[in-house]
Amino acid sequence: MSFRGKNAVVTGGAGGIGLQVSKQLLAAGAAVAIIDLQDNLEEFVKLRAAHPTQSVMIIKMDVANKKGVEATYEEIAKTFGNIDIVVNVAGIFNDKDVQRTLLVNLGGIINSTLSALPYMGKDNGGKGGIVVNMSSVVGLDPMFIIPVYGATKAGIINFTRCLANEKYYQRSGIKFVTVCPGATMTDMFTNFTEKIIFPETSDETYRILDRLNKQSAADVSRCILNVLEKDKNGAVYVIEGKRVYPLEIKPQWTGKEQAL
Repeated sequence: MSFRGKNAVVTGGAGGIGLQVSKQLLAAGAAVAIIDLQDNLEEFVKLRAAHPTQSVMIIKMDVANKKGVEATYEEIAKTFGNIDIVVNVAGIFNDKDVQRTLLVNLGGIINSTLSALPYMGKDNGGKGGIVVNMSSVVGLDPMFIIPVYGATKAGIINFTRCLANEKYYQRSGIKFVTVCPGATMTDMFTNFTEKIIFPETSDETYRILDRLNKQSAADVSRCILNVLEKDKNGAVYVIEGKRVYPLEIKPQWTGKEQAL
């Protein structure tokens, strides 16, 4: 995939991995619309100054707000004309606030993805494209200290793989990919032990966090652009140690292929 002349949407683009993805896409020649509840005026000014000939839209919106996200995509489509790329990064960590974690991490991915489809699908007059949804390695392998966060990330993998069905792709021309970064230095680690469900595990949590091999948000963003370039429908990738590699997820349920 060439990014020049493409129109991209990045959720959670005001900071962390989302901001770095936005920077990478702009540097590669794409127009970018950032959806985020947070403000980062200083960085937004820098983005526009660095890319004066490219469209940079900033829309303040909570991805958990379904109707608001739908209206946001309508606004983006009116400005851009079409949408080629969506990278859903927006997410939070606060296992103590279960409902908010579910609504933002899983609900936000679903809201953004489904709101984008009418403007991307060939079956609706669009050009097709690709949606990359960010999960996490803890959506693949359980980590006992963050069960709520991990559950949302596991849900993202399943949701995205469902949409990657070949029959749907043949109709819409939209590809769906999941990325699962390992530990990444973002605001997620700020006051980490204050946001876990079981405070008695705080000491063990600190030991685990100290042992993790952490990567930067810029490292992850470069890998996400590499994933976009691969353009492989249904793929699930792990991003770890500045590397990206695909997972082979084999079917476990054979009942659907047999007469029950």
